[in-house]
Amino acid sequence: MRSLILGLLLLPITITAVQLESTVAVAQTQAAQDYNKGREAFLRFTPQGFDSAIAFYNKAIAADPNYAPAYAGLGELYSFRGFYRYEVKEDYEQYYIDSYKNMKKALSINPNLESVQLALAYTYLHLSDEKYANITAQGILAKNPNNAEALYILWSAKGQKPNSPEIRKALELNPNLVPALIGLGTAYYKKHRSFNQAANYYSRAAEIAPSPQLYNYLGTALTYQGYYTQAVNKFQKAIELDPKYASAYRNMGIAYYYMNRVKDSVAAQQRAIALNPNSPEAFFFIAQSYDKGKNPAQAISYYNQFLTLVSGQDQYRTYVSTAKQRIAALGGTSR
Repeated sequence: MRSLILGLLLLPITITAVQLESTVAVAQTQAAQDYNKGREAFLRFTPQGFDSAIAFYNKAIAADPNYAPAYAGLGELYSFRGFYRYEVKEDYEQYYIDSYKNMKKALSINPNLESVQLALAYTYLHLSDEKYANITAQGILAKNPNNAEALYILWSAKGQKPNSPEIRKALELNPNLVPALIGLGTAYYKKHRSFNQAANYYSRAAEIAPSPQLYNYLGTALTYQGYYTQAVNKFQKAIELDPKYASAYRNMGIAYYYMNRVKDSVAAQQRAIALNPNSPEAFFFIAQSYDKGKNPAQAISYYNQFLTLVSGQDQYRTYVSTAKQRIAALGGTSR
């Protein structure tokens, strides 16, 4: 009798355990499906793709609150957004905070997953911590030598040399790896001043991921080559995709300046400043445009606003020197 009672007591417990395991398995399967959709959307590297990825990652977490890859995906995505906004001098702090919170959660759940480690490597890279980006990427590659993204991160952390075997292998494994194409474009642009090569890689990336950021990069590379009309066209495409994209207005204003279209340059820079009042280049080039347009009062005003904005920032020393010289030539006083 006791054994029969014990059996009857254990029976519902056994059924409940099986049901629980089944529920957990279903939740994990759903979370994995949503994560994969989010990752696919993320890899499009467009604003719409990022928004879609956030929605899918959060859906995965709702299905399984302990699904580490979804938190890692959010951490990776927010670090991408924070890094870009930092580069263009827009508010970025909250994106890094969100990245940290999600990466911390992912690492607390399962720090050894490749997807978690990859997101961590990206995050280190976007925080300019090349040492730990390098270490983390090498750890991934020790287990999976054909992880194209880890190869790209390793290449980027080691100095972005265009002929490096890491970047060549990364693009052999995945010719459509957008960060690698952007990275090569930026390496040629910043390190080698090879704007034609930069434009080629930015153009390839834009064909895969037609985002406002990439059209902005491409337009800037074209501007440096003197292809101002083509550059304006790319900036206009960026603005069509994101009408509040301050950097595209600013760079379009610079192209207009070199085209001697003073009124268009001023209008574009005014829009850029309204959207992002922290962009020194916008203040400098609107001053230059007013200067070229024979409006000394406005030129002096904007030159001085530029000088105030860049006080103590050595990277603008050439512009600072020009601004002070023009203020003096126009009969004004530098702040």
